[in-house]
Amino acid sequence: MDTKPQRHRGTENKIIFIILLIILLINTMLLASDDIFDEIGNELGKKETAKEDKPYFINLFDAIKNKESYILYKEIYSSNRYSSQLKEAEGRNSLGFILFGTFSGPRGQIGDMNVQFRAAYYNNQFAYGEKMPREYTDNLNQAVIELHNAYLRFRTGIPMITVRLGHFYIPYGIQPWIDTHGSFLQSPTMEFTGLDRDWGTAIEGQNDILEYQLGLTRGSGMEYFEKNDNFTVAGKLSTPRIGEHLNEWLGISFLTGRIFDPMGVEKLRSYDMDDKEELFTGSIIERWRTGIDGQKIFGPLRLRGEISTGKDASKENVLGEFAELKYALDSKGHWSTYLQYENLTQALNSNLNDSNTTGRFGLSYSFSANYNIQFVVSKDFNTIFGKKDTWIGIMFYGQKGGGWLEW
Repeated sequence: MDTKPQRHRGTENKIIFIILLIILLINTMLLASDDIFDEIGNELGKKETAKEDKPYFINLFDAIKNKESYILYKEIYSSNRYSSQLKEAEGRNSLGFILFGTFSGPRGQIGDMNVQFRAAYYNNQFAYGEKMPREYTDNLNQAVIELHNAYLRFRTGIPMITVRLGHFYIPYGIQPWIDTHGSFLQSPTMEFTGLDRDWGTAIEGQNDILEYQLGLTRGSGMEYFEKNDNFTVAGKLSTPRIGEHLNEWLGISFLTGRIFDPMGVEKLRSYDMDDKEELFTGSIIERWRTGIDGQKIFGPLRLRGEISTGKDASKENVLGEFAELKYALDSKGHWSTYLQYENLTQALNSNLNDSNTTGRFGLSYSFSANYNIQFVVSKDFNTIFGKKDTWIGIMFYGQKGGGWLEW
């Protein structure tokens, strides 16, 4: 009788139980104050109302069906990159929608939601100086509908415990609250862990002293599927990212589970195509990661960084390093410049050259809070697969609220 699934579930349950104990201890020692919903309410000017106080779920249902609870944003995204290695260009153009809902009752904010999807068209795709084959992506040279964020988050009535359900960022490393995807300069979470957003549930909370997040997710990434007992448990503990602390934090993270490895498809290049089915069957890998990340602002200078280490079942220890410097070139914040360094070393104990190392320089101009244009140069100093490439990219991003057909 195969006992592996039972062992996986037993490990998963122990991790959740231990962290829940820690959260409950923290909750008994700290007095909760403002959290993210209070911040949302303050921003939108939503105060307590004189509505009749009904049971919690009736208040939530009433707020969800109220059309005034929602704001719709439209976004337009156009980017082009030119590879010096391939001597070819890559294009990505999309029209997206972000539906943001804030739900309030007689005692203030009780929940929110975020649904973000795009109609995108890809013209060619490449990575590390090689074209991505159709075995790696279904989006090559075609139009596609992409679902990014899709979650509901609500208060439970227990201080420091908020629940999130749906498709969202895993609580690990440098992650934004809401992704606009309006930048060439993304966080390194996908590179370091193998996924950045996933399907599942999470509990979280924050006050003036700390912030925590703990998620149990499918481990399948953008798509939802069950295969070889895949799952992910991830958590983060940090200084609070609300109020005056919104842009400065220091945090620690962990991640463990059986995770779909999207980059495993790259190995198809070195396998006979007859082995394709066997390779995909083995694309769920055991993985654990732990890391530290933070951000600090010094006037016009913003520094952020992350160090992530861990191990995969079939590999030696891995080490990821990420650093970003952003500098505002003018007092109004229209012009900014970026420098990024990203490195992931695998088989750390045996071969220090087995790594992906990339440096990027970016220059951006914001016409307003809703529109910006970016210019980026990216250079690979070392690669695990593919070829060292230097690419140049230009991107325009715009976002606007209002009705479906309003801009």
